[in-house]
Order: sequence, then C-alpha cells, then structure tokens
Amino acid sequence: MPDTGGTPCAARAAVHLDGMSDPQSQMYAAMKDAQRALQKKRAAGEALRTRQLEYETAKLRGRQQRINRARAALEAAQLAYDAALGEAQRLDDKAEEVVQAQVRAAYM
Repeated sequence: MPDTGGTPCAARAAVHLDGMSDPQSQMYAAMKDAQRALQKKRAAGEALRTRQLEYETAKLRGRQQRINRARAALEAAQLAYDAALGEAQRLDDKAEEVVQAQVRAAYM
C-alpha cells in the first residue's frame, strides 16, 4: 500500500486509486473485459463465415490451388473463432463471479 501520510481518508483514497479494494471498479473491469471478448468473438465469427464462403466458392470453381488456400484460411479462422469463443466464455464466467461476490458481500 502506498504511503498515505497516516490519515484514514488518505488511505481510503489511495486504495481507491489503486483499484485494489474498489468492488465497483473490479466489477466494471470484469464486465468490460467480457464485452471486449464478445466483440472479438463476433469479429472472428464474421471472418469464419467469410472464409467458409471463399472455400465454397473455390470448390465450385474447381481450382485446386485456390481450394487449398481457402481451406487453410478456413481452418485458421475456425481456430481463431474457437479461441475467441473460449476467451469470451472465460471472461463472462469471471465477470459473473465478480458480480456474485459483490452480491454476497452486500448481504454480509
């Protein structure tokens, strides 16, 4: 904890600025992380759909080199989507835990 000059008010202000014991800021940060992860998941989903379309188009045209490139891009997009989905779920769970901890703390 930073040096606060020994006053209780200064100590509370320092803790608040550090964000260590401010439940509201912890909850807000967890929710923001979860929102960013959801946005990343949406972007990865859009990229995945685009790569699927490119792959299907390449297959219809029958060009093997283009099919191989499209398949590789599709696989990479699928991996990115799966990673974003996992991260979004993890951060959503974390945000839920923070909120539940705040609720429990409020009723104690």
